Amino acid sequence: MALIKDQQLSLSHAATPHIRFADWLDDDLVISDAVLTNGADDLACLLANANKLSVIAIEFETFADGRGFSMARMLRRDGYQGEIRAVGDVAMDRIEFMHRVGFNAFELREDQDALQALAKLGEVSVHFQPSADGKGPAYMR
Repeated sequence: MALIKDQQLSLSHAATPHIRFADWLDDDLVISDAVLTNGADDLACLLANANKLSVIAIEFETFADGRGFSMARMLRRDGYQGEIRAVGDVAMDRIEFMHRVGFNAFELREDQDALQALAKLGEVSVHFQPSADGKGPAYMR
């Protein structure tokens, strides 16, 4: 699987974490600073523990589940500086919006073209939603 990280194709990167956030919380013996989470996990608890993690992989189980967008936005708003990686159903037409809310890494499926995905970043020039970097929507300018 290809990974886009910080707007570049990453050829050397850590594997997507397999330790679920809930398991990481429950097991004092787990020595990891990377977790896999999804919209079902407790966001307040994730925010409280985010500073202990270098990678938070947010899984999109289906196209219709948009909770990962909110999780990334809240993590960035709360000051999290580490990697937020989108995994699972990472649709090409949502990459730009994922980046805008705070994702800085995207794990692509085998059937997705990494160069096409890179081209999606910056493809939209006018936005009507606020972003994680503080840039407001077009109608607020």
